[in-house]
Amino acid sequence: MARREVGEHAVVDRFLELAVHMKLASEAVVEAAEQLPALRPDDPGGAAADAWSRLMDGLIALNVQLGFMEQILRTVMRENAPAPARIPGPH
Repeated sequence: MARREVGEHAVVDRFLELAVHMKLASEAVVEAAEQLPALRPDDPGGAAADAWSRLMDGLIALNVQLGFMEQILRTVMRENAPAPARIPGPH
């Protein structure tokens, strides 16, 4: 295998590894957000409720950004994946 091909495979492997970690981070954000309703303050007009809302908004925004990054990584992986080998024979 040529040195360039080895380097390209290493880059693709790193992108794949990064995509896996992005997905795990996204799942952790969702899991944390699922626990937040139990912490919601009873007084909807208080400072604690405002802080809770900002925290929920931040988790949602973080998860959206993680989703975008995951899509970008998947696109890069797809564009850099080797083409499937053609089977010799009449077509």
